[in-house]
Amino acid sequence: MKIRDLRVFRSAEVDLLYPGREQDEPYSDIARWPPRLDNVNVFLGNNGSGKSTLLSAIALSLISPIAPSSGYRPRSLIRRSNRGQVKNAELATDVILHEQDGGREGELASFRAQVRRRGDIEFLQPSEDVVDEPFFEDDNSAFFFVGYGASRRTEALSAGDIATRRRARAVRYERVASLFEDHFALTPLSAWLPAWKSENPGRYKQIVNLLNRLLPPSISFTEELEDGEYLFGFRSLKVPYSALSDGYRLYIGWIGDLLYHLCMGAPSGFKLVQSRGVVMVDEVDLHIHPAWQRTIIPILSRTLSNIQFIFTTHSPLLVSTLERSNIYNVMLGKGPTPVVSRPDEETFGLSADQLLRSEVFGLDSSRDPEFAEKLRGLSQAAERGESGAALAYLRSASAGGGEDSPEPGEAPDWLKRFAERSKSP
Repeated sequence: MKIRDLRVFRSAEVDLLYPGREQDEPYSDIARWPPRLDNVNVFLGNNGSGKSTLLSAIALSLISPIAPSSGYRPRSLIRRSNRGQVKNAELATDVILHEQDGGREGELASFRAQVRRRGDIEFLQPSEDVVDEPFFEDDNSAFFFVGYGASRRTEALSAGDIATRRRARAVRYERVASLFEDHFALTPLSAWLPAWKSENPGRYKQIVNLLNRLLPPSISFTEELEDGEYLFGFRSLKVPYSALSDGYRLYIGWIGDLLYHLCMGAPSGFKLVQSRGVVMVDEVDLHIHPAWQRTIIPILSRTLSNIQFIFTTHSPLLVSTLERSNIYNVMLGKGPTPVVSRPDEETFGLSADQLLRSEVFGLDSSRDPEFAEKLRGLSQAAERGESGAALAYLRSASAGGGEDSPEPGEAPDWLKRFAERSKSP
């Protein structure tokens, strides 16, 4: 993907992992190939660095062939500079096609688009027509891509609501609308799945199996409905979807929406796990407990192994499950635009504290700033040879500062011996 003059970016180029990619020039510096999770890409960076913009850029370029009638209205996409707003932005995304896309296996398609401004209105338009008829069919698995914004949510929808929404938005834009519309509601399981139980039992069984494979061990899909809502097993209880925690609802919400769109486009007899395409999720770790963060991406990657996942996150626990080949730092420097690059350091298996203090997150300390300053002061005092400073440093570093420091007599013997030796000439 290449972009120019889009929001915070003057220019950027990103080359992403996809399933089965060979180790070509962009990945020549990777020692271990193929990566453990060869279908996962994660953007890291500070707030405002442009991570979400990169997801939006992919979605914008891919919906550009239907832009005039998609239902999407561009707003504030073109970069602003000290000299005022630039006249237009450019997007270019190259994708590898598969048989599912109606093209020859391995064929390349280039989506090129521009965002132009006239008066107060911006326009998204394709630079050229590069796609075939299947792209313009709503219920077709060709060119499958979906995207989920950080404000994603679900709400009760009927079949009539879904039909009404389809008249307002093209399906391909609907699949990425939450990246651009804060209040866009995803399609809940209860709005579409019940009918499949009788109309297509084989597909229904696939969905149930996939749901239970993708859910964390603490929760299960019961297939039972109560007042129009599905019940989920949590410990020894059966809990309605709306009564689940925010973390479960957010995750099940976009997973259910993804399965809905996979099902609507998949040909008869097609196994959903064979589906190819692109899935983008902004802040994939939203409201997710650290224990679950350590497993969520490997489970998604291995369950839907033909899907190319593109995530953003701020979670070091999530990053620790990935290799440097999966990670892209989006860094704001002294220049006019963020720089996107892979880290030089390996990340897989590092602790959260190691990652926070590495180039990936760039913190000088993972401690509270005031407490870290106190430790620096004690360290400097110990270097100057001040009495008791070394012991105070060790005591604070090991026990924290949430309680009053223990009296010297309460320190362990080994610590007292260490402190005494440190005073010796």
